[in-house]
Amino acid sequence: MRRKTNFFQLIIVALMAVMLSSCGLGKMVKNYNQVKFQATPTVLENHGGKVNVTIKGEVPPKYFEKSAVMVFQPVVTYNGGTKELKPLTLKGEKVKGDGAIINKKLGGSFTYTETFDFVPGMTAANLEIAPAIYKAKGKDEVKTGLKKADVKIIPKSIELGNRKLADGVINTSQKIYHDEDLLLGDQKTVTQYIKGSAADFYEKETIKTNDAKIYFVVNQSDLALNYKPNKDKASKDILDSLSSFLKKEWKIKSIDVNAWASPEGEESRNQGLSDKRSQTANAYMTSEFKKLLAAKKEEAKKAKKKDKTIKVEDVKIQDATYNLKANGEDWEGFMQAITASNIKDKNIILNVVRSQADPAKREQEIRNMTVIYKEIEENILPPLRRAEVSIKSYLPKKTDEQIARFSTTSPDSLDVKELLYSTGLTSDANTQLKIFKSMTNIYPTDWKGYNNVGYTSLKLGNLDEAKTFLDKANTMSPNNPLVLNNLGTLAAKNNDFAGAKNYYKAAQDLGIDEAYNKGILTILDGDYKNAASLMGSKKCNYNVALVELLSGNAASAASTLQCAPDNAEKFYLMAVAGARTGNQSMAMENLKKAVSSKSSLKAIAKDDREFLKYFENPEFQSIVK
Repeated sequence: MRRKTNFFQLIIVALMAVMLSSCGLGKMVKNYNQVKFQATPTVLENHGGKVNVTIKGEVPPKYFEKSAVMVFQPVVTYNGGTKELKPLTLKGEKVKGDGAIINKKLGGSFTYTETFDFVPGMTAANLEIAPAIYKAKGKDEVKTGLKKADVKIIPKSIELGNRKLADGVINTSQKIYHDEDLLLGDQKTVTQYIKGSAADFYEKETIKTNDAKIYFVVNQSDLALNYKPNKDKASKDILDSLSSFLKKEWKIKSIDVNAWASPEGEESRNQGLSDKRSQTANAYMTSEFKKLLAAKKEEAKKAKKKDKTIKVEDVKIQDATYNLKANGEDWEGFMQAITASNIKDKNIILNVVRSQADPAKREQEIRNMTVIYKEIEENILPPLRRAEVSIKSYLPKKTDEQIARFSTTSPDSLDVKELLYSTGLTSDANTQLKIFKSMTNIYPTDWKGYNNVGYTSLKLGNLDEAKTFLDKANTMSPNNPLVLNNLGTLAAKNNDFAGAKNYYKAAQDLGIDEAYNKGILTILDGDYKNAASLMGSKKCNYNVALVELLSGNAASAASTLQCAPDNAEKFYLMAVAGARTGNQSMAMENLKKAVSSKSSLKAIAKDDREFLKYFENPEFQSIVK
């Protein structure tokens, strides 16, 4: 039986030889291996979602029959499908119609180029060809776009052997790292991009100022609280407020006392008068502090009768430092008062005063005018004879420890500013998320809480939760550049790159610097030069290194990655850089770190054509198994 089978096989071969010889294609089939095909690149790559390939062919002399037609159609085979590329037709000298003519005597060459869309399954693929040939009859005419399938139905057509021309498809260009610039609704960011927002945030130190004025009788510096201007309701209320302010016993930052004299008196005398008035105001404040201390001690004595542990001698009032300043004559105040007055001839008065360069003559002119214009003496000058007391104190605040504790145990005891501030007291993202969620419950009308939950959820990789809260923030605060930026990042992480571009543009139009975020998208578009320009300000950055690698500078990429934050993605890209530079130890060492950090990378590396030359390497196989 075995001999019989061999006999029939010989008969078939013989018949085929006769057939091929009869149609003139036998020599082409026999010498097919002499036709050279060279694909560039030998390992295909995806750039911007497109894969480019060039195939150059060399046909030897005396190979191509004058009536022959050869059609080859490259095919990409991959896990999950095949992709037929455009066909190319070669024809002999006698064949009419379309196609590249190959001279029988001299042979010839051809160049084929094609660009096709990348499909995810193509990361493990082969580019192959299996040309088909047939002999054209006199009336046959080759048509444009003749495919291999068309040739197969032609009588006596022959399919030549299959050849693998390239591996593929490297997909490193799509391995961006999602470290987009997100925007937190915090003090620095909001005040930078949203006008009128400075008052919305927590101040670690808030200075409260309370002012009072003490008025003096003309040419006198004695305290006269019964003096009419001091008894005036407004002035009395201010003095009472000052006394009440002191009783709060807030920590005092400074007490400033500024004193003036009215400008109608002699200059040197007025300087001394203003100095004495500052001393009087100082004495008044000291007296008020003594009264406060006495009242506190009296309270302590009464309390001691009930609690013997109270020590009256421990009752103290903060010592205050006074900054006294004698300003002499208040010329500026006088001119402003005249300007604001209803005096009919005020412009004349102002011109007369301004025209006197000599201070003594100017003082005399004012005295003369007080005789003519009673309002000057009655209403203009008295308010200028004064001492102004300004007390600056620190508003009492919760300590950082208290705020941090309350933010998680009783967040409703904190206001919005304190809650936002508290998230800066912890570096734990889950704790920050908890605080921001509390803020949305306690202060549901504040967009910042919702934006910040979205921000933190994006950081933690919870995209569904991020969308819920960012959409709410966007509804509450439309056209908010911070929210739009974060929505752009959410879209990018969900592979909605067109949506991400739209959000980034809207945010950029509102003043946000979107260069880096747009640069990441530009990598995916395959525009590496523009991506490098957009991300130029970043250092020690994965995506910057990726652009360098894709631009053909693997050594520079490795250097950039050295100082980048450690993670599985960094180690994987370092391994790729090692493979591209022929540094096997660098490739293997970093690939081990990558799969150790993220085991799912084993399956990716196993088929990644970046490591094609290591596929049979025992060390590589042990890493990816």
